[in-house]
Amino acid sequence: MVKKKQTQADTAAQELCRAVATAMLDKKAQNVVSLDLSSIDGAISTYFVVCNAESTTQVDAIARNVEEHVRKTLGQKPRRVEGTENSLWILMDYVDVLVHIFQTEMREFYRIEQLWADAALELHTDEPPVVKKTTAVKKVAATAKKTAAEPTKKAAAATKKVAAKTTKVAGEEVKKTVAKKATVKASATSKKTVSAKASTATKKATEAKPAAKKPVVKKTVTKKVAEAKPAAKKTAAKKVTAAKPAAKKTSTKTAK
Repeated sequence: MVKKKQTQADTAAQELCRAVATAMLDKKAQNVVSLDLSSIDGAISTYFVVCNAESTTQVDAIARNVEEHVRKTLGQKPRRVEGTENSLWILMDYVDVLVHIFQTEMREFYRIEQLWADAALELHTDEPPVVKKTTAVKKVAATAKKTAAEPTKKAAAATKKVAAKTTKVAGEEVKKTVAKKATVKASATSKKTVSAKASTATKKATEAKPAAKKPVVKKTVTKKVAEAKPAAKKTAAKKVTAAKPAAKKTSTKTAK
C-alpha cells in the first residue's frame, strides 16, 4: 500500500515537472532541466526544475507563466514564491517540486546542477526529452554498445580466421613453389653433372684410342719381314747362280 502511494506521488511529481518545463519553454527559457533527487538522502525536495533567462523582465514573465499554466492544467498553486523583488532568482515551492528561475549570470554563479551532481538530470526541449546521467540510460547505452560491438568482434574474428587460413595456404603455395624450384634446380644440376661426367668419359676414351691403335708390333713384324725378304732373295739367287755352273759343267762333261 505504501509503495503504491509512493508510486502515485512520484508520477504526480513527474507530471508537475513536465508542466513546469512546458511553461518555461513557452516563454523562451534557456537550458531547462529537471533534477531527480529521490535517491539522495537529505534532499529538500523530490525534483528541481531549473532554467535561466537573459533579463530580469524575462525571468519574471517565466515565473508568472509557470504559475498560471500549472494552475490551469493541474489545479495546483505554489506554497510560496521568493525572489520577485529583483527577479534575479525566483524560487517557487510546489512541495515535491522546487522551481528555480535564474537570470543567466546568477545561474552561472550558483551552479545548482553541480551542487546536486549526484542527481539524475533530464534536459527539456521543444523536441522529445533527452535523459542524461541516469543509471538506466548508462546501462542501456552500455548494452547497446556491447550489442553493436559483438558483430564487429565476430567480423574481426572471422576476418582474422580467413587471414590466417589465407596465410597458411599462401605459405603452403610458397613451400610448393620453393620445393618445385629446388627440384628443377636439382634436376638441372644432376643433368649438368651427368653431362660433365659423360664428357669427361668421352674425352678419356678419345685420348685412349690412339694409344691403343699404335701398330708397334705390326711395324716391327713388317720391318722384320721386309728385312727378311731381300735376304731370302739373295740366298735364292746365290743358290741359282751356284747351280747354274754345275749344270753347265755336267752338260759339258756329257758332250765330251
